[in-house]
Amino acid sequence: MDAQAGMLARLFERSMGLGPEWEVSDVWFEAKGDAPDELHIRVAHVRGQAVECPECGRRCGVYDTRERTWRHLDIWQYETIVHCAVPRADCPEHGVHTVRMPWEVRPNSHFTALSGAQVLAMAISGLTAVQIASAMRMSDGAVWRMLGRAVAEARDAADYSDVRRVGIGDTACRRGQSYITTMVDLDGRRAVAVTEGRDKGAPERLADELEAHGGDRDAMREVTRDMSEAYAIGCAGAFRKAIQTIDRFHVMQLAAKATDRVRCREAKSSEEKRRLLRGTKYCWLKRPENLTARQAALKGSLMGEHLLTARACAMTEALRAVYACPGRESAGRELDRVVSWIMHSNVPEMKAVARTVRKRREGIPSWFSRNATNAILEGLNSVIQSIKRAARGFRNVEYFKTMIFLRLGRLDFPAQLAVSSATH
Repeated sequence: MDAQAGMLARLFERSMGLGPEWEVSDVWFEAKGDAPDELHIRVAHVRGQAVECPECGRRCGVYDTRERTWRHLDIWQYETIVHCAVPRADCPEHGVHTVRMPWEVRPNSHFTALSGAQVLAMAISGLTAVQIASAMRMSDGAVWRMLGRAVAEARDAADYSDVRRVGIGDTACRRGQSYITTMVDLDGRRAVAVTEGRDKGAPERLADELEAHGGDRDAMREVTRDMSEAYAIGCAGAFRKAIQTIDRFHVMQLAAKATDRVRCREAKSSEEKRRLLRGTKYCWLKRPENLTARQAALKGSLMGEHLLTARACAMTEALRAVYACPGRESAGRELDRVVSWIMHSNVPEMKAVARTVRKRREGIPSWFSRNATNAILEGLNSVIQSIKRAARGFRNVEYFKTMIFLRLGRLDFPAQLAVSSATH
């Protein structure tokens, strides 16, 4: 080998952590036309050195060898290919088995541990599969296969036996009626299960997935959710011993949306109402303490104009005041009073809210048991939406689930980290 090849060989030996039984026997470049040249490195097993049986770890002789190649991290901007005649151990107890290479994450992999760890790190940092494939000069299909295997192995090792409180919510997978339902461990702040769809069978599928990783649906104490009837029915069957809590955010969101619909309808009723309500949207939707001085003054002046919007806003504030009650019992009584008042009003949008709240009434006071909220799930949903936007949507739901667990599952990747750190 010339000086440059020798330097590359020493760099590779150091980065891969090769032991005394391995040596770099050759280094060469191959032209690829208009593309940058490829760097090829041949690693050979040192003659006379015993090999380790992958079954029992016993030092054995070499039975024969088989030629294989791996894609490695780029060296000096060159696409790097590793070649090796892989020996097979002749174990007297277990027979002939292919030796595990020191740079492999798993047997029969086409990538070295360092390249796999690099792909994993890039995905966790927020890059899309297309961006990773471009940076690593590989196909996006290869990237997805690497990430899918890494997530599957990490999830097989995950233990959800301590999960007791979960939140369930849905998010769009792509444009159209395509949704996934995510279950989050509220105490561990991590995604623990994801299933396709948002039907009444989704909670059952989530519970099955949880139990496949050591969880126990009968040990679940509390499930927080939105006001969906499908989730109400599904959670009752899937988590029979858990208290169902309707998240405060969704109750107030329902009332706020109804208030805005009242404003839009009233503004269209006459030119005078249009003039009064122009530019007042956030005066009605914000909490009183969050209003600017100008918004507070404008809202105060409009409260005396006998507007239906002002009446709807007062009903929303009354619903919000329910959550200021000292306990479950008093909150239940106040909720019933507010619902009765709304039902006797002449604001149809708010009456629809009252009917929904009355139908889901049993889950709303449960919030006072531990102030359970889906805020963690909503926060994670914002990350999920950013994943979807960066990828311009996902046609393959499994790819979407892979990215969710990579970014939000708080998984450990011991195989990748152990091998890559040992070879770095």
